[in-house]
Amino acid sequence: MKRGQYAAPGKAYESLIPLILIVILGVFIAGKFGFLNLNSVPVVGNLFPAPQIKIAVVGHSSDQLKQMMQSEDFRIAGVQYAADLRQDFIVPGVLDGFDIVILQGSPVCDRTARKVIADRVKAGGKLIVVGDACIRVNDDPNAIGWDIGIGSLGDVVPVTYRGVLFHEVVNARGSVEVSGGKFRVVSVDHPMFNGIKNFAFSGTVTEVLPNANAKVLAYIDSIGGRPTSPATFGIIESQGLLAGKTLYFGFDPGTTQTGGSRNMVLNTFLYLKGAKG
Repeated sequence: MKRGQYAAPGKAYESLIPLILIVILGVFIAGKFGFLNLNSVPVVGNLFPAPQIKIAVVGHSSDQLKQMMQSEDFRIAGVQYAADLRQDFIVPGVLDGFDIVILQGSPVCDRTARKVIADRVKAGGKLIVVGDACIRVNDDPNAIGWDIGIGSLGDVVPVTYRGVLFHEVVNARGSVEVSGGKFRVVSVDHPMFNGIKNFAFSGTVTEVLPNANAKVLAYIDSIGGRPTSPATFGIIESQGLLAGKTLYFGFDPGTTQTGGSRNMVLNTFLYLKGAKG
């Protein structure tokens, strides 16, 4: 081509075709191996698997939360609930294959389990703590809280324990009647909520105070139809833990099967999968 001459438009486009094909191939490979989430893209989404989110519960998951994690819609979204693990099984390396660890249902954990869980979060793992899980150690009945010992859960849990509020009464037949509660979202733009404002929940509420490395996402607005006073914190997120992340729930997020509850729990798993710090 002589100086001053220009390539025809068709020739210029042809030269871009190899580059475009390389980009398309790169995106396809990234989607197939889970580096990009293309599962929700119209038309081509069925070609790509949903990102896998491997979850283990240390302690005892509530029946409602377990039903959610084992449901078909959660499975389609990529949630793989492994099992409830006894805290005395938690030794270094056991949790390395899980994306999210949930602490629920067992207030007593030994020091080894607590340190393994904390180390996993510091190394980039994601943790959900529900209620008063792991607030005690089995070798000291007088100690209470997540900050027991050196290098403990207190390093990664964004709250300080204050106590448990019970909202259950036993009727004449001996069965338990649970008064409902509601929470109010204050971090309305957080991806966990995605339009969810609140929903009713049941059971117990654990009272906590946010630490310096905490962001309050929701308050407990009322319990049994009565406003809470003083302020009772419902959902709190850690800040500044480098690659790891901890979410604290003062109540069991699985205690109702409403759309709001299910959507929030699934949004939480999806958010934690890619959350940083």
